[in-house]
Amino acid sequence: MIRLGICTEIQNAPVMKAIGYDYVELNLAKIAGLSDEEYAKLLSQVKASPLPVEATNVMFPGSEYKLCSEDCDSPRTRAYIEKAFARASELGVKVCVFGSGAARKVPDDMTLAQGYRYMTRFLAMAAPIAAQNGLRIAIEPLRTGETNIINHVVEAQYLATQVVGEEGAQVEALADLYHMMMGNEDCAAIYNGVAHCHIADRASRFYPKENDGSEKDYEAFFTALKAISYEGRVSVEGKCDSFAKDAKEAFLLLDALRK
Repeated sequence: MIRLGICTEIQNAPVMKAIGYDYVELNLAKIAGLSDEEYAKLLSQVKASPLPVEATNVMFPGSEYKLCSEDCDSPRTRAYIEKAFARASELGVKVCVFGSGAARKVPDDMTLAQGYRYMTRFLAMAAPIAAQNGLRIAIEPLRTGETNIINHVVEAQYLATQVVGEEGAQVEALADLYHMMMGNEDCAAIYNGVAHCHIADRASRFYPKENDGSEKDYEAFFTALKAISYEGRVSVEGKCDSFAKDAKEAFLLLDALRK
């Protein structure tokens, strides 16, 4: 069965467990940026958590890294990825989402083709490190308002195929329903090769709930996932007004759809 989680803080795990969620998704850039003492505290919290941490989003911190450049596989970028993935693995993470729209933005003086070559180089460097840590990389398509490269699921799937060899199996696509809706992308675009999923409502990127105007989109999304026998994870990634209340409403909706 599809597993349900939320992109949130580890402190919310007890509330999520009581509602019925399966896992927590944490912010990888925040994890990588912690001091050793701060990370040790987080590790202790995760080990004591009633829910496992199975995924991370936000691979890079803002625009501190420029991946559409020679920095894509530089010693600095490699060192960051090695630290981030090692910590993620120790926390029990299975899949790391590569969104990071600011970090992967194609500069104005660069062609899109050049940008994809740099993305391929970055992933060719990162994939073996992910494999060494027992992780998969899920390339996240983002709406055009957030970045100018990899905006559709099919583009993420294509890019994943460019990372060939043994490490290629560690790189797949992510399907984020919010970004798909913003890009008018049909759920039929979802097929084998999707490693992870995100979901939020169409209107304002809030946690899904009944009668929020996106019900047909949610149904089409889960229908497409079931058509490929998807048994991975779907994380709520969005805004909420009251975490406990909104998380419960989202779970009731999504739990019914995954069955």
